[in-house]
Amino acid sequence: MLLAIREKVSGWLAYGIIFLISIPFALFGVNSYFGGGAVSPAATVNGEEISLRDFDREYANYRQRLARLFGGTIPDSFDNETALRQQVLSQLVENIVLQQYTEERYYRISDEALSRIIREMQEFHSNGQFDTDTYQAQLRSIGASPLGFEQRLRQSQAMSQFQNGIQATAFAVPVQEKWFASLNSQSRKIRSLNYSVGPGGIMVDAQDIEQRYQLTPDRFRTSEKIKIEYIEINLASITERISVDRENSYARYQESLEAYSSPEVRDASHILIQVSGEENEQALAQITRIRERLDNGESFADLAREHSQDTGSAGDGGSLGEVERGIMAQAFETSLFSLQPGQISEPVKTNFGWHLIQLHSVSGGEAQSFESVRAEIEDEIRAGLAEGQIFEIVETLANLVYEQSDSLLAAAEQLDLEIETSDWFERSSGEGIAAQQKVRQAAYSAEVYQLGLNSEAIELGDESVVFIRLKQVKKSELQPLEQVSDQIRNELIRSKTQEQNLAAGTSALLALKQGKSLEQLANDWSSSIVDHGFVARDQAEVDNLIKRTAFRMPKPDQGMEYEGLPQPDGSYSIVELSAVISNDFGADDDLLEGMSSANAEADYQSVLKLLSSRAEVIQTPLEDLDFLN
Repeated sequence: MLLAIREKVSGWLAYGIIFLISIPFALFGVNSYFGGGAVSPAATVNGEEISLRDFDREYANYRQRLARLFGGTIPDSFDNETALRQQVLSQLVENIVLQQYTEERYYRISDEALSRIIREMQEFHSNGQFDTDTYQAQLRSIGASPLGFEQRLRQSQAMSQFQNGIQATAFAVPVQEKWFASLNSQSRKIRSLNYSVGPGGIMVDAQDIEQRYQLTPDRFRTSEKIKIEYIEINLASITERISVDRENSYARYQESLEAYSSPEVRDASHILIQVSGEENEQALAQITRIRERLDNGESFADLAREHSQDTGSAGDGGSLGEVERGIMAQAFETSLFSLQPGQISEPVKTNFGWHLIQLHSVSGGEAQSFESVRAEIEDEIRAGLAEGQIFEIVETLANLVYEQSDSLLAAAEQLDLEIETSDWFERSSGEGIAAQQKVRQAAYSAEVYQLGLNSEAIELGDESVVFIRLKQVKKSELQPLEQVSDQIRNELIRSKTQEQNLAAGTSALLALKQGKSLEQLANDWSSSIVDHGFVARDQAEVDNLIKRTAFRMPKPDQGMEYEGLPQPDGSYSIVELSAVISNDFGADDDLLEGMSSANAEADYQSVLKLLSSRAEVIQTPLEDLDFLN
């Protein structure tokens, strides 16, 4: 089946498909494309290398995910370059260890299962069904072969089998469930007190500012910025270049005339004589007599009230209201739509019986003029042509950009496209085209940033594709002391304030544990005690840090338990715990499911750590690696 798929496939837009596969498989086997033999690998796992390019790319992805988590900017407390890089490298090592283990243990997926997975991927569908041409075309546009894609997918599915097997065996014994439920439903009686010294009494002189500037110069460097050149292809730009003549538009209008016409509606009444068993002749005779009476001038409505066996309309003189095509039985509809207003039909037979139909009026059915819909028709034609052309243009452009990988000029000239230039942007943010995360990620990739090559196709939504290359780099530089002195002064004031608050809080905490009351401390601090009462773990109105601290504290045996914590704003809080209540209500299904999920993930991570600890890992020191920045 996979061979049959391979033999027929072609198309575009597949550059996002590889990201459907797990991180390790999107990375393996690509370092050889760009040489790199003289560059030390980031790490070697049981003889298999993690290239610096792959490591740097995954680190960039990780930083972007972390920045999004915090609303666009990584907080200073998290932004430790060495720690973040080490975390990413450890994850990559674990991924390779897992791949090697599953291969050695012969985890496999059958051809039939793999084919089914591929056929279910919406990225390969056309008109709601798997399309082999689309499949091959999408893979070809990113330089991937069906064989390579299927192999990476096999590896990914094998790893998933192993992970699912570990997680599926996780369990919790009843006593553990009871203990977990008891802890989860626990509530604690707490009070808190906050202390903060005002910054007005903090003095910072010029020497302090200069000393901080000299000790941590990297903190006052500007961020590196770059500019890129790019060619963007989208349906809108292609559509604008397509002209449609009047003859083609009018032909489309004639073909679709019904779509530009309002539906014809007929106001009608009927008389029904039902037929059951062998009474057809009797019913026909009765409807014929009624027809004769109508010919003699009697009222259709009166005869309908007297004789019609349609209980829904008889009382209303046989009125059916307004009727469109496709509602009534075919014979009834054919007769109705052949009448002129005021006419009465001959007897008509349907499955319901014999009918007489009277047409009262006709409305609708008018077609819009060609000129009133011409612009709409031309837009439809252009859109259809553009969708057909974009496949070919993107594929041709991808080949040209690849063949002359050190410039976009030849590709732009051959296809009559414009090369645009971005504004300056950073790795984590930008404007215009650089507002797109995919563009920034590609711009800082090794092939674009370090090797100066054109990028592969970058898909921006369903209707836009862009190719980029590096144009200019503005290196990071140290800002003059005069520009950052106010920033340093504020940092020093904040730091000294925190130090004083911490010292006061630590001293107060010791006094409380030696017998001083919280009321006495509140009086010393000229601060107010906040009585939170009994607090549950999920109580949203209580400060999270105070709540977490309270639930880490030991149960008070006698008297009170006290704990202190520095707050993010630099102040210091004291938490008083006086009572603990364990509400053993039992665990509900949602709680047990959450516990099972946590156990399953913990088991899997434990196995992963064990396998990693047994692997032979040789890591190049981070300080010896030549990163992008």
